[in-house]
Amino acid sequence: MKQKKHSFKIYSLLCCILCLVSVKPIFSSPIPKDNWHLVFYGGIFTETDLLPIVLRQKTEYQKSYIGTLGLYRPLDYKLRFIDFGFEGNITKHFGTMNHWEFNAFYIAKIDRIAGSPFGISIGEGLSLASENPKLENKAKGYYLDGLQKDAIESRALLNYLMVEVSSYLPFEHKTELFLRVHHRSGIFGLYCPPDPNCGSNFISYGFRTAL
Repeated sequence: MKQKKHSFKIYSLLCCILCLVSVKPIFSSPIPKDNWHLVFYGGIFTETDLLPIVLRQKTEYQKSYIGTLGLYRPLDYKLRFIDFGFEGNITKHFGTMNHWEFNAFYIAKIDRIAGSPFGISIGEGLSLASENPKLENKAKGYYLDGLQKDAIESRALLNYLMVEVSSYLPFEHKTELFLRVHHRSGIFGLYCPPDPNCGSNFISYGFRTAL
């Protein structure tokens, strides 16, 4: 578990450093905008909320995993340095949870930052689970992480949000490796009132390649 935490922190630090330095592009040509991309990744459940994961790289893992297969398509639209796309994927849960999940969302991406192979993306959409995910529910009571004052009851349909750091393979302009936070959220009680939030987070690693 400690090794996974250190790997996540090291990867994030390297990405930040390399994104800040200006390097020459190593790609011969951009990917055509009409290309479909195959997306595949796997992840592990963490009890930590989204902001501590992104800002402090803090994680508390549980033995629940996902495997995801999806399709991504860039949109023929750009706002200054931000590219846009759409992804739909199917996710299978293993371990503590054992259900299916279907996600569809739009993506905004800053690609090839400062001419480097690195990019940052954020995605927003909907997530539908085949059942109420058990780790998204929590009863009142005392836990190792403190007092749970209100019971949390999740829903099959929640908001979907993803945050991603990606890097193209060296001398390869069509395949990216990425680290993604796969996040289901009740949006402060909008999907599963009352607040506190329902939802879940998975720290995920995978790749995306043009077809």
